[in-house]
Amino acid sequence: MTRRMIMVFILLAGPLIAGLSPASDAIIETQHLVVTDATDKLPDAQLKNLADQAQTMLERVLTFWSADAGIGQFGKIRVIFDAPRRIDYYTSVFYLDKMYGRRVRAVRVFGYERAPLDMAHKLTSAVFPHNDKLIRNMMGVATEERVGNPLTHPGCGFSSDDWVLAFKRMNLLIPLNELGPDHESWGHKVGEDGFPAVFDRVRQSKAYAEAGSFGNYLILTYGINKIKQFYKLSSRKERPWQDIFGMTLQELEANWLKFLQADERARDENASTLSKLFERNPNAACLEAQKLVTGKQ
Repeated sequence: MTRRMIMVFILLAGPLIAGLSPASDAIIETQHLVVTDATDKLPDAQLKNLADQAQTMLERVLTFWSADAGIGQFGKIRVIFDAPRRIDYYTSVFYLDKMYGRRVRAVRVFGYERAPLDMAHKLTSAVFPHNDKLIRNMMGVATEERVGNPLTHPGCGFSSDDWVLAFKRMNLLIPLNELGPDHESWGHKVGEDGFPAVFDRVRQSKAYAEAGSFGNYLILTYGINKIKQFYKLSSRKERPWQDIFGMTLQELEANWLKFLQADERARDENASTLSKLFERNPNAACLEAQKLVTGKQ
């Protein structure tokens, strides 16, 4: 592994997260994963079922990206199932953990009684680890919307395109060049537990929806292989938009918004609904959108 690649890994989430070893001795290994239980409460049969679900999800990610799991270079991906971070707050995070003196890729899944949220997104980040949050999220959110749980933020049962059109109507879009590689520009800060936590829900909602919608545009317009070329070159050169796509980020951004505008009439009802939810209460807009889709009140 090159020194630069090591630095990329270190920068993914700041310091390595320590003291997060799962409490249970139960370990389930699949073809690509090492799956454990942080709660020490899961019966072996349930953990085995969750491990199978995680393996299936990873296989969907690998198939979509025509990629391998990188086991030869990095080892198997650890998946740790844990209780929700807050009451009934489901999410997943990708980070670099330390196990037996070596760095390992880890996806921690908070909440398992229902279908996990963000798992496809964070498994994508494990397959394509990167120090730039825009690159991770434009690949991860677009993947979640295709092969993961449609209720996951930022779509929350709709699509990131719907949300971006809603934000555009409200003149709330963030220029993509203002979304940096760090957590803060995405409305996040690293908490005491070492994981990113939301401190600005409005900015988080806009940033993630834009990243997902922009990633979706790039995939549809340029194809999977072009995105993988961009990812590979970006480990050596900062955001090489011009090198891969022949345009600056500002030019790509303008074309992306034109692409969305051409589809705006078909998405008018969804965009109108989401803009009303966001104007009413931006902190609850995702939950309310999920309720509209699931029919739960």
